[in-house]
Amino acid sequence: MPFKEKLPEWFAAGTEPTTTQKTAGYTPGLKPPAQWFNWHLNTSYLALKELQENAVHKEEIESRFNTINTKTVTLNAGVQILNAVKAAPFSLSGVTGRMLVNLLGRMGNCESVGLWSSNTTIATDTANKTSGTSSFKLTLGSIPATASATFLTTPGRKYIAVADVKNGNTSKVAMSINGIAGAVGNEVTSSSVFAPSVVRFAATDFFHIVTITGTGNSGSTFNMDSVRVYEVSEADYAAAATLTPAQVAAKWPYVDSVMPVRNPYAIRYGENLLPSFYEWAVINTGIVNLQGPYKASASTSSYPGPFPLSPLKVVVPVLPNTTYTISSAGDGIQYIERRDENDSDPSGEVVPGVIAVGSKTFTTSSQTRFLSVRLRYAAAGSFTHENPMLNIGSTAKPFKPREDSMLALQTDLYADPVTGANADTVFERDGQYFKSKKWQGLTIDGNRAWVLGDAAATAGVRQVKIVGLAAGAVAASGVATKFDGKIMPQGSTGNTADTNAVTAAGDIYIGISVADSGWDDKYSPSQDDIKAYFYGYKAYDANTITPAQAQAATTATWNGTGTKYWVQRIGLPNFTQSAPQQSYAGYTPYQLVYQLATPTVEPIVSEGQLSFNEGDNQVEVGTGIVLRERNETYQQPVEKLWNVNNANYTTTAWLKQKASDILAIYKNGKRDSTWMITNKMVTSAGALAQQYDTDHDAAAAYSVTYLMLDRSPVVPFTGSYAANEKTLLADLVDSVQQNTARVSVLENKKSDKDNPGVLSPTLLNGVIVEASFSPVEYVKSSDGLVTFQGSIKPPSAGTFVMFRLPEGYRPKQLVALMCAGNTGAADVPVKVLVSENGNVQMESTVSLAWLRLDGIKFLANR
Repeated sequence: MPFKEKLPEWFAAGTEPTTTQKTAGYTPGLKPPAQWFNWHLNTSYLALKELQENAVHKEEIESRFNTINTKTVTLNAGVQILNAVKAAPFSLSGVTGRMLVNLLGRMGNCESVGLWSSNTTIATDTANKTSGTSSFKLTLGSIPATASATFLTTPGRKYIAVADVKNGNTSKVAMSINGIAGAVGNEVTSSSVFAPSVVRFAATDFFHIVTITGTGNSGSTFNMDSVRVYEVSEADYAAAATLTPAQVAAKWPYVDSVMPVRNPYAIRYGENLLPSFYEWAVINTGIVNLQGPYKASASTSSYPGPFPLSPLKVVVPVLPNTTYTISSAGDGIQYIERRDENDSDPSGEVVPGVIAVGSKTFTTSSQTRFLSVRLRYAAAGSFTHENPMLNIGSTAKPFKPREDSMLALQTDLYADPVTGANADTVFERDGQYFKSKKWQGLTIDGNRAWVLGDAAATAGVRQVKIVGLAAGAVAASGVATKFDGKIMPQGSTGNTADTNAVTAAGDIYIGISVADSGWDDKYSPSQDDIKAYFYGYKAYDANTITPAQAQAATTATWNGTGTKYWVQRIGLPNFTQSAPQQSYAGYTPYQLVYQLATPTVEPIVSEGQLSFNEGDNQVEVGTGIVLRERNETYQQPVEKLWNVNNANYTTTAWLKQKASDILAIYKNGKRDSTWMITNKMVTSAGALAQQYDTDHDAAAAYSVTYLMLDRSPVVPFTGSYAANEKTLLADLVDSVQQNTARVSVLENKKSDKDNPGVLSPTLLNGVIVEASFSPVEYVKSSDGLVTFQGSIKPPSAGTFVMFRLPEGYRPKQLVALMCAGNTGAADVPVKVLVSENGNVQMESTVSLAWLRLDGIKFLANR
């Protein structure tokens, strides 16, 4: 046996010599005692082992401080737990765009019953849904109940259809594609939660019909929601065959019409998953008194009952099949209920009964996606609550306030809707985030410079166009949506309604049906007519029909004779006698997305720095975040509570988008934690925040960060974090350098703003300065207001670009203003348009001697 392998056996026999043996020594020539020999051998080996361990430890320390070591991570869609070896910031390496085109448009959100065909009565159900504000609830008669919708396809191409269904008390529910043998989805029998029914099919015609069928007894019911049909690549079609229905539904989530990756974010929740009491929803007022962010008292003595009573609750995202521990101080109790992905309770509480003060460890079920934590009281009395804590794991951690970390990117990221090719990407450079932009999205409304198209009227179709708006486009790359959400494919716009065309020259063509516009084939619509249509109005002869009749008509309602009125195309048949100059609430303009021939790079708005705690981190990746949107808060006249996004009161306090969750409210740029936030669908505008009058500052500026209710695709965040001290120090030095450089740039920009320079544009298309003493100039103030001055002389009447503005001096969206012009004989008003691409365009039907630009003012897009 080798010596080193024999050592442990010898050491086991060795004992330390006695003091006598150590001091007496031994007689030369005689063998020492065996114990003494083994002890010396043992101590020598241990000394050698200690030297080796020290050497290893030294190498480890040198590695930690001398070698760069990063840990690559991919943060996937949804909630996940990441175990980090070090507390460190996250460095983003990329986010890649995606675009989903739901061939059903907005029909699949199951909000409007009239868009679907059915053999039974369809009702909307706001209590059960997976998207939007409602689902459809169908009641069976003597035969199976069906709901059907038609969509366009291309023969031979591959498609995937998904519907979220809940069978209620029917036998089964499934979706199918009419006319294709075997195109029937999996049957859903569960009545507790929505589940997907999925169909894969190859198109055999230019249109198909999707049908949802519920089978059972007369009077049975089922629900359906979030119906979507997507064209997919051959590779995705084959891959989908290996996935479960739930996996297919997750890979192809529901969207309305056309949707990119919109405003992606990644949030690392604090070690304490419970927010402050200010963010808990108040269910019964007057019961709980908030004495601080994490301190509350309650009195139920005057409550008439019945008990148990739960006056305060909060819902937090969690993972299924995961262990958590909840703890608190005081003599009140906390009660936990599990919630599935729709924030509904599938089968009772996570932990039966109430949870006493102290700590409690529990494991979530396979269906749990949220926890509803409540303060609950079983009888009259006085109670206290302090420092509630919910953390990952089986051990209660010391209390900490919740401190989240977030990286949010406010931008749209597109890609080819079928193959995913040519995707927009986000990258980081010198501490800032940029987008490699390969797609452009546009709102197509009445503010555009519309003209009649090249094609003559054919069988109830009129072609209109915008010249040069899509400059730099890849021809035939456009994907458009109509005001009702209908998908408008590329097509022959001269003879096919509801199609679009984008040319290499940047011209945009749209085909419009007579049913939508009201224009007779023999009538040549003016620019005002076209603009009125894209503001959401339909022309009609007020001498012959009513507004309601005109709105519903599918044939021509205006042929150029009579008295022209315009009726709203959507909603109530409200009308106007003068040409509309703007759209109205409830109308959604046309949208167009097209590919750029030459990609560009542009900075994007971002907020935050994602970082990880050492150990377990609960991270959520999603989309639809809106950062610090300015809000005009509103005070209720009786309760005196201040409101954000309360649809039951004035619209001034509404957010611009329906809100799923309000994440934070800021007062003069600093977070204000005194707002009471109630998330999900509280009113028709979504989530709601309220504040006591004593906490409100009427002179302050308030802004809101929130999540939109409308969904968009979610994609991973890829990046890395420092795994040792050397990398942390290097990142710190790099961050200090970048921040110093950015501060100096901001200081220089502020200096420039404080001393704005006057710029003169290059005049185009034959436009000249009207007089040397009135040159055309523009300037931007420190607050971003761009102001024009001077006068020009156009070469002729017409619509053309006078000059272009550089980046930094362009508006966020199209600005339309009326300026003073003169024909040489009389003063006339002239429309001037300043677009987001920098074009400054005039529109005049008469020749002008001069046009003054002094009235043009707008805020630059910063």
